[in-house]
Order: sequence, then C-alpha cells, then structure tokens
Amino acid sequence: MARKTRTTTLVWLRRAVQSAFLLLFFYLFLETVYHPINRVGGGVKLFFQLDPLVMLTDWLASHALAAGMLLAVATLAVTFLFGRWFCGWICPFGTVHHLFSSLRGGTVKTRLDTGGYGRWHKVKYYVLVVFLAGALLGVNVVGWLDPLSFFFRGMAVAVYPALNSAADSILVSDSLRRHLLAIEQPHYFGNVLIGVLFGMVIALNFYRTRFWCRYICPLGALLGIIGKNPLVRLHKGPEACDNCRLCLADCQGGANVGKTLEWKPAECFFCFNCESDCPSRAVTFSLGTSLLKPPKDANLDLGRRQLLASGAAGFGGALLLRTHPLARKRSYNPELVRPPGALGEEEFLAKCIRCGECMKVCPTNGIHPAALEAGIEGMWSPVMKMTIGYCEYECTLCTEVCPTGAIRPLTVAEKQKIKIGLAYIDRNRCLPYASARTCIVCEEHCPTPKKAIWFEEAQVTTDKGEKVTVKQPRVNLELCIGCGICTNKCVIKGQPAILVSSVGESRNSENGVLL
Repeated sequence: MARKTRTTTLVWLRRAVQSAFLLLFFYLFLETVYHPINRVGGGVKLFFQLDPLVMLTDWLASHALAAGMLLAVATLAVTFLFGRWFCGWICPFGTVHHLFSSLRGGTVKTRLDTGGYGRWHKVKYYVLVVFLAGALLGVNVVGWLDPLSFFFRGMAVAVYPALNSAADSILVSDSLRRHLLAIEQPHYFGNVLIGVLFGMVIALNFYRTRFWCRYICPLGALLGIIGKNPLVRLHKGPEACDNCRLCLADCQGGANVGKTLEWKPAECFFCFNCESDCPSRAVTFSLGTSLLKPPKDANLDLGRRQLLASGAAGFGGALLLRTHPLARKRSYNPELVRPPGALGEEEFLAKCIRCGECMKVCPTNGIHPAALEAGIEGMWSPVMKMTIGYCEYECTLCTEVCPTGAIRPLTVAEKQKIKIGLAYIDRNRCLPYASARTCIVCEEHCPTPKKAIWFEEAQVTTDKGEKVTVKQPRVNLELCIGCGICTNKCVIKGQPAILVSSVGESRNSENGVLL
C-alpha cells in the first residue's frame, strides 16, 4: 500500500509540474502582448533557451551562440543522468498533447494494441538527422518542427488572434484588455496554413497517444539519444506480474513497459502511469547505481542505411535550397524587408528559428511569417508587411525577444539609425502626381526628426485645363529609414502610392541605391 501511495503521489506531482510549466509558458506568452510601456518581461525567451535542439542547430549553422542559449546545457545534463523527463514534465507542447490524448477514450484493448513500441517511433530520429545535416551546411530550418517554435508560432499567429477576436466580440472589459487581449486585433498573412497544421498535429492525438512526441518531434529524438541510459530504471517483478499488460494502456511514449527486458528508455517520459496502473504492483522505477551498465534494450537500432539516407536527404535538401536565386550574393527581393536589427540574410536564416516571438510582440502588427519572399528556406521567418503595420519609431520590442540573436538587441537610439529599407513613390497612384490634387499625409506621419519626405511645388494642369500649383512629395534617401508608416497611412489603400523596398537596408551594404 505504501508503494501505491508513493506512485499516486508521483503521478500527481508530475501533473502539478506539467501544469505549472504550461501556465508559465502562457504567462510568458501573454507578456509578449503589446503593453503601452516599451518593454517586455525578461523571461519571455526562457523555454527557447532551455531547448538543446535550438542550441545545437544554431551552433552548427552559424558557429556562434547567444549567451542565454547555454541554459540548454542544463537540459542536456539532466537528460543524460535521468532520462527524457523534459518531455514528460516540462515541455508545454508535450503537456498539451498529453491533455488532448487523455480525451482520446477508446477501449482498454484498443489502448493496449496501440500503447507499445513500433517501427514508426524511429521516424523522429531520421527527422533529427535531416535537420542536423542541413545545419552543417548552414541551412537551419529546425524551427519548422522544433516543438517549442511550432507551439509558439501556432499560438501567436493562429490560435491567439482567433481567441482575441472571439473574446473581443463577446466580452470586452478594461481589465481583460490590459492583461489578456491585444490593444488591436492582430492579423497575419499565412495564418490559415499555420493554423491548419497546428490543428492537424493536435488532432493526431485522437489517433495515437502523443502522436507528435512519439513519431515526429526532433527534440524528443535528441533527448532520447542523450537519455537512453538513465540512472532511473524500470523494474518488473516477474513473480508478481500476471501479464495483464495494463501497464501499456496509458503509456504516453510507447516505451514497451510490458516487458522489462524490452523497455525503451529513449521513449519513456517517466509519467509513472504504468506503475500506477499495475494492479499487482509489479512495475516500479528506482534509481540505478551506474551509467556504465545500460538497460538491456537501450541501444537504438535505427539502421545504417536509413541513417545514411536521412543524412543524404538533409545535405541534398540544403544544397537544393542554396540554388534559389536569393542565395546569390547580389540577388535581393525588394519585398523582403526584415525587422530592425536583423543580421545579414545568410547569417539571419542560419540563426532564426521561426518561433514568432518578434511577430507576437510587434505593437503595430507589422511583422509577419514569410511565405516565399525569402525562398523555401526562409518560410515563416519574420518579414515586414507595411500595409498591415509599420516599424514604430520609438519601439525596440522585437530586438528584445529574439532568443537566438537573429535579431540583435538595440537601444532606441541605435534602432532609429538603422535602415530596414527605403521608401519610393509610385507616381501613377500618388494624388499630387496622378490627379493634380494636394496630399501631404505621408510627410505628416514621417517620424524622423528632420522629415525624410519633402515637397517640391510644381505647376500642373487639371482635367479641366486649369493651371494649379501642387506640392509633390520627394523622398530623401539619406534620411529615410524605411519604417513604412508612410505606406501604412497612405490614403490610397490596397496598393499604396508610397511603398518600402529592401533596397538601402543597413544590414547589407551591397543592396543599396546610393554609391
């Protein structure tokens, strides 16, 4: 009875820890909702800094690490000693999968038939090899499937805007808006695709318990490799076991707990469900005495050919992505305007994990997930969309939240000197040029101390044949920083009469218009 009480306590402790870390994730997530004061909580990057997969691929691709990323070493050390506890106790995305898996239902027989280890468990290891091989060639796209990046991006771009819209239409109070809702309803390009993928991954839990964690998650694969020989071991008393296999019914990872000699520590989340479910109390976990003597079936039989094929796929995919025209040193997409502080494009893509932190924190909703503006390699990386938002002159929030340093930290003074592009005027749409009508909206909103937009008076002929004098706007290329407020506020909607191009950006001296 005493051991049963201990097991129940461990299960409830695990649930409490899972809930605490999930609530912490959501608290930090809400800290990136724009507040009137130009700052965010210092811990918003915490979960990404604990992610060893992000740390490893960042280092392989860029050969440099932000200091905060070294926190992931602690995750690796704990995993090496005690196994894959991060997935079962800390990972907020894993907790969400656990929650939805608990709603799966089904008969005990169905859960027994799907609760064990299978060959599809190996897929996540091959996915990991693909990402690592690509990172070795400088192509870091791990953010597509890194669980923390996937979770945050899905919440920031799809789920939170939808919930914000629903709450805004049902109930609006000053307290709710100050602490939970965005000041203005966020909208994002690409939100439907990201939302559908997010929903599909969640829905797969109804097909198989924690489907993502078992078969897809590259972080889980890395932690499985590191923690395949833990000090905490499963033991099963053969004299007490009656082979009822109930220990498999609620196994979250499919770790083959049915037989001690076939237990897969690389797949075990240490949820203790098996120990709790065992009616004869034959299953137990205890602390081992040595890391030198691995469990019987701890080795990962991944297959040499499959590993070589995965590595070749990673190398081949990276080389293929590098044949895109934007990979050339002198080819630039004028629509690819990055946030202020972004590194040079090659280094930026090597460090960016597409997490969506900068998108979520932008007060004007000006930063969006890229589609193909930067090629397939840059999909879901941040790009400015000036027709939706603009770069606020006094704001540095996006530079404060980037976990990997793909967007470097800036002071307000530093940020105000950086050009993210240059504005140019479409004279076929601008009212003073195309319609002989006076309009000074772009100049009124220009934030630079000495206006980057100035006027030249010109005598033009109206459609009635009258001679009138209008002020025609010009752009001072030395003063313009490409913030895009002129585009956003232009009275010509849809396709504004003044646009921002990436040409002249500070981060790349070759993408310039001035000699």
